[in-house]
Amino acid sequence: MDFVVDFSAFWSKVFSRLGINPQRVIPTSRAAKLKILQSGIDITPEGYSSFVVGVGLTSLLLSILYFSFIAAYFQFTPYLAFFLSFIMLFVSTFMAVSYFDFIVHSRTRDVELNLLDSLRHLLSELRSGIALHDAIESIARENYGVVSELFRQSLVRIKEGEEISSAFVEISMRTPSVTFQRFVATLSYAMGSGVNIVNVLESFIKEIESSRRNSISVYTNESVKYSILLIFITGIIPGLLVLLLSQGSILAGFRIAIPIVAPFYLLLFPLVKYFIMMRLVRISPWG
Repeated sequence: MDFVVDFSAFWSKVFSRLGINPQRVIPTSRAAKLKILQSGIDITPEGYSSFVVGVGLTSLLLSILYFSFIAAYFQFTPYLAFFLSFIMLFVSTFMAVSYFDFIVHSRTRDVELNLLDSLRHLLSELRSGIALHDAIESIARENYGVVSELFRQSLVRIKEGEEISSAFVEISMRTPSVTFQRFVATLSYAMGSGVNIVNVLESFIKEIESSRRNSISVYTNESVKYSILLIFITGIIPGLLVLLLSQGSILAGFRIAIPIVAPFYLLLFPLVKYFIMMRLVRISPWG
């Protein structure tokens, strides 16, 4: 996180001295600004644009040096070196944008993992007669990852004079976790209608537990199916290809050329494995 902030600050100074506005290259839409907020990284929208453009330019410069050296050493045309460098420019820019998506996803997963335990803790505090404000402060002091961080941010707003419900509503924008947002809506409803918060929170926790059990059941079935597919595509088929490469002429009277098989091993099989793993991550009950 500190690296992103420092890297962004460095390129912001460079663009400022050159009179370049990086937001003309990478504009920050409303969705991008929300993503920056949910990432928890302390940079402005201008800093975000500077980071993304800076990553692309840094990658371009390093790629030109690297591929030019390779071109000179192996004596092939320098145009290919520049072509590969510009490919790295677009790839690295895309990766810089995707990095923020990855951070948001990681924080959301952290919230989903820790929210149930933190709410159980909150419920036990309220049952013991502790005031809601003190119970929130207790969760903020504990180590519930991003959940404790969100509670601490809410606590700051509460101490500044905001209502507990409105403070949590504002903080809920800092995570796309649907479960956390439902908790905030439940808390706001209980406080606004005068319903017993303990009873409402207890019902909400039972609902989360039931939903998680169902999600685990679905995930188990899906993981078995995709695991079998993963073994077949990235285990059995590559093994058969190796057999045909080494023994094909003996067993079947023909051999498969290595240039035909190489793209499957270097590109297709890893990509299939990646997409299957990403599918399992998306349907995981833990985000």
